Amino acid sequence: MKRAAFYACLGLALASQVHAADPGVSDTEIKIGDVSIMTGPAAFVGRGFAIGSKVAMEEINAAGGINGRKIVVVTEDDGYIPSRSFQALTKLLEVDKIFALNGTSGTANVLAMMPLITEHKLPTLVSQAPAPLVYQPVRPTVFTFGATYDNAFYAQLKYIHEKVAKPDAVYGLIRQDDDFGKDVELGFERAVKAFKLNAPLRIRFKKGTSNFAAEVAQLRKAGVSVLANGAIFAGAANILAEARKLDMPLTAAQVWSEGIPASAALLAPAGYDFLVGDYVSLVGPANDRFRELAKRFVPEGELKNISRYTYVSYIGMKALAHAMQQCGRELTRACTVEKLRQIKGLETGGLSAPVDFGNEQQLSGTAVAVYQYDAKAATFKALTGFEQY
Repeated sequence: MKRAAFYACLGLALASQVHAADPGVSDTEIKIGDVSIMTGPAAFVGRGFAIGSKVAMEEINAAGGINGRKIVVVTEDDGYIPSRSFQALTKLLEVDKIFALNGTSGTANVLAMMPLITEHKLPTLVSQAPAPLVYQPVRPTVFTFGATYDNAFYAQLKYIHEKVAKPDAVYGLIRQDDDFGKDVELGFERAVKAFKLNAPLRIRFKKGTSNFAAEVAQLRKAGVSVLANGAIFAGAANILAEARKLDMPLTAAQVWSEGIPASAALLAPAGYDFLVGDYVSLVGPANDRFRELAKRFVPEGELKNISRYTYVSYIGMKALAHAMQQCGRELTRACTVEKLRQIKGLETGGLSAPVDFGNEQQLSGTAVAVYQYDAKAATFKALTGFEQY
């Protein structure tokens, strides 16, 4: 009898080991990690992103969770510093025991975390920094949502060439001297070649540059009337401000980060009705519906922080939730990764084109829409729907 009892207990122990949940999963909860920019000059990015995670979490939990388990989001701040991103993810894995990762900060930050993501076979949604460096080569557990800056600038310049610019328009480029800037320039060169544009000037500048008087003087001297502005946040605003000082008639294509309220407010004083290409919706019924949903779960004072980064976070969390739901109660990281690979045509309520990871790069959200900012009204309007470029 004692031996039988021993083997019975041993069998139960082995069975429990076989069915032991992966880290971050309990009988009642699933922990999802966010590494985001919550402090520093770009903190408004992280604040917007955090709202998307919260709204998705609360919406899912209010509907019963993931097969009876509630989602819990754990956020760590990296201040947009890659070394801190590595430390933040280390803490999320070793202390908080997260199951998957939704927030990943910037491109260099994702790459800094990649060894940990690979080692732990961590299901990861990258939507803040959908750069080719993230998905080329493909990492088995990493799924990227978003378009390239290449496609975003090509889409804008195509629209400008076909709908806005005069036949004698002169095109110019100003961009950071780094991998981000290279991607912007790829889109510029694609458009120049495709439409045989008159483009005599390409200017590069070091990250952190704040005074663009000399660069803008070069643009004016070359007669540039259409500008691919490959700077972000204050840099982009300073470039347009210098152009206004010189009273340059200018149509400007911008990075999608300039489509968030905080950035648009910086650019608005220059008075240019600039364009933005983006893989999420900036205005329209989908955004109105999301805001109404957010009011149920987000304090009124935080609603002002809703931005394009809110939408990418929300979509990423919903995709993760969809995959986890398909795994049933026996939830594992391996199953979640497999179900993410099987996502095809997942609707986002109009916030983006449908999500589809069924491709070799595990890449979705590549369709781009073009928007124009009305500086006087401080609002965006859609110029195109989501299109592949």
